[in-house]
Amino acid sequence: MKISRTSAQGLKQEYSVIVPSADMNNRIHDRLTVLGKKVKMAGFRPGMIPTTILKQRYGADATQDALETVVRSAITQISKENGIRQAAQPKISVESFDEDKDLEVKIEFEVLPTIDLKGFDKISLEKLIVDLPEAEIAKKVEEIVSNHQKFQPLAKERASKDGDLVHLDAVATVDGKAFKGFDKHMHVVVGSEEKLLSGALEDAVKGVKSGDTLQVSEKFPEDFSNKAVAGKDLKLELKVGKIEEPAKVELNDELAKEFGCENVDDFKKRVRETMEREYVNLSRMRLKRHLLDALNTEYTFDLPETMVENEFNAIWTRLQQELEQARQNGTLEDDDNRSEDDLKKEYRDISERRVRLGLVISEVAREKKIKVEDAEVRQAIFQEAMRYPNQVKEVFAFFQKNPQAVEQIAAPILEDKVVDFILTEVKLAEKKVSPEGLIEAIRGVVPGFEADDEGQTDTKAKKTSKGKTTKSKGE
Repeated sequence: MKISRTSAQGLKQEYSVIVPSADMNNRIHDRLTVLGKKVKMAGFRPGMIPTTILKQRYGADATQDALETVVRSAITQISKENGIRQAAQPKISVESFDEDKDLEVKIEFEVLPTIDLKGFDKISLEKLIVDLPEAEIAKKVEEIVSNHQKFQPLAKERASKDGDLVHLDAVATVDGKAFKGFDKHMHVVVGSEEKLLSGALEDAVKGVKSGDTLQVSEKFPEDFSNKAVAGKDLKLELKVGKIEEPAKVELNDELAKEFGCENVDDFKKRVRETMEREYVNLSRMRLKRHLLDALNTEYTFDLPETMVENEFNAIWTRLQQELEQARQNGTLEDDDNRSEDDLKKEYRDISERRVRLGLVISEVAREKKIKVEDAEVRQAIFQEAMRYPNQVKEVFAFFQKNPQAVEQIAAPILEDKVVDFILTEVKLAEKKVSPEGLIEAIRGVVPGFEADDEGQTDTKAKKTSKGKTTKSKGE
């Protein structure tokens, strides 16, 4: 086998592999000999099948096996002798391969760039530490308690009003036939924002008394998930059971125990810890974003085109899916007049940033021998499985059968470990801020904390609009 490099431009290298026809014929013959000892054919004993017959029936398979073996061997040899670190699977082109002629194969590699790591002590960052006031904690405690809704029997028989809990016995029919997809016993909070049946039910139970009967009609949407009733009329025959009114909820040891706490002091302590943890996480997200910005500016090198293209295609596909979903849900905001070419340019820039930072992080991990431990991967898979309590076994089975999925779940763990390492070497200044100060600082930086048109922070996800999905300024 003769191997020679025919081209080397940037991150792309091209090699020519030539295998003499005699060598290929021997490889094919060896493969046929192995097959002849295994296969069964009428009229012949195992291992006694003539080569000519084996070649007629299995020649194509043996040739393909020989070709693949040669190519794999060539790739391994080229990579080892030239220290190639592949950025993607090499491209294989068979230039010539006929009977009694030499095999000529062209192998194109795209290699990872050489990254000379610089000292991180020149990077200066600011770490925000929230000074959490007692008043803020007390406000959160009050909010949690007030949202812990409880009900009690009416002190005096009366008609239902906003905030009351009305118990109902229901009989549902669709086109005059019993519909089993509705609970027979249900309860509704008058004036609730749940909006069952487009709000018709909440409105119907306002002003009713125990023992009353009423009817509610609603039309299922045309795109309702249950196609058997989609677009059809639903009728509910309802009988009002007991009516309960909101009970005053006070923070005491008994209520604290409902939250899994020992007493009021323990409850307040956990609220404080939760708030502090949330602010620490938000502060770290901001710090990480600024670190990645600094690395993105600090390092400039050629990027493997295949990696950038794959990243862009993944982002663009996800964007189109989200836009389509937004159209179906009626939440699409068409307030972006940029052309598709302009949008693609923006997302390609994001793709290049992601690839560049990914390569830097990988190089830091390689040089500093930072690894993700098996226990960390198992914990991440366990946490993922806990998101689907009814499909835990299926989730574990999925990861066992898909090594690529394991790599994907391990990647962010490695990234965080590398970020933590780099943060120990940068110049880090700490600054105390109020909760409001932190929110102001992460506006437009941390996903979910975007600035609205009036400059106020919107901590809720915005409606999907053209070019506003799949990315944030923090990427």
